[in-house]
Amino acid sequence: MAVDDTKWKLEPHTKAKHEILRRYLDAWFPILASHHRRILYVDGFSGPGEYIGGEDGSPVIALTRARDHRMQNILQRRGTELVFFFIERDTPRFKNLERKLTELSLPSNFRVEKKCNDFESAFGSVLKEIEEQSKHLAPSFVFIDPFGPTGFPMSLIKRLAQQPRSEVLINFNYQALNQWFLQDYAKHDYIDRLYGNDVWRDASKIPDSSQKETYLRKLYQDALENLGWKVRPFRMINRHNQTQYYLFFATGHWLGMLVMKQAMWGAAPTGDFSYSDLSNPNQACMFEDLYTDEYAKDLAKIIFQNHKGAVISKQDLVKNDLAWHPVCIEKHLTKALRVLEYEESPAKISEVTLPDRLRRRRTYPDDCTITFCDF
Repeated sequence: MAVDDTKWKLEPHTKAKHEILRRYLDAWFPILASHHRRILYVDGFSGPGEYIGGEDGSPVIALTRARDHRMQNILQRRGTELVFFFIERDTPRFKNLERKLTELSLPSNFRVEKKCNDFESAFGSVLKEIEEQSKHLAPSFVFIDPFGPTGFPMSLIKRLAQQPRSEVLINFNYQALNQWFLQDYAKHDYIDRLYGNDVWRDASKIPDSSQKETYLRKLYQDALENLGWKVRPFRMINRHNQTQYYLFFATGHWLGMLVMKQAMWGAAPTGDFSYSDLSNPNQACMFEDLYTDEYAKDLAKIIFQNHKGAVISKQDLVKNDLAWHPVCIEKHLTKALRVLEYEESPAKISEVTLPDRLRRRRTYPDDCTITFCDF
């Protein structure tokens, strides 16, 4: 990435990252605002708010997606407050961000806080104040998008995870970690802070670069999951066919995970949760239907193993099986149930019932109840 003092070019993988962010926030804002009067969006490495070509940065994306959302009756209703906290330590970039934000016309219930400081200090102070008062953050989505692997130590992430309604999307810059930190012993303390321990140092014993990457990626995912979250990684590949970074989404709520997977499918239509700058985003994926069928069959197997002989609602299947599947989203659940009822021999579903009406064949309405065979 070519970086000047203030703004830089919008790379294709960054555009894909922003598309994931847009899709997720489109769902996150109304879901949270429907149940809570105050919600919080934090952008920990906000940048200047725009790119050299005039494209919007993540702070502007978040504000405009909320402002222009089709469900304004929820997001702008009386008594609801949307708080946006933007943090940027570089003074020229921060000033550009301030200027950019003043150009926006925002609803009266949007509160924008800005801080020219590093993320660890600024957000750490917010958490400290909350902790000292034995209170909790409002339901929060925290976007951590730095240039390198520093500035967001696991000790800080742990404190965020202790907030009961928090979610985080982290840019784990593997390229910077691999090129500039792993080989420099003077920077190893930074990696200790990133992971929260020094177990990562065993990576130096792995000669194969692909295996080393897998080890370091999984180790970070495990660290996040040990905090009590469920985690889904998304791989970004640069124009040299190398991993640029991973996006790690972490949440404790089934609906958050389901919505994020749906957003990730938008950027990776095969469901492999990776995006490459080498690919053409305008070209349809000819293998999508094949992958969809394979994923649906895998989900069908899991569902039957978990619920053999049971009677269960579709909503429970969504919460307990679909949401936590590595890649499947709602379109796969219908296919999976059709596999179990119509394609298996003998069929694995014996009955599908609705509370107040007859069911149309091969459909599974949200309020249906499913009876699984016991053989």
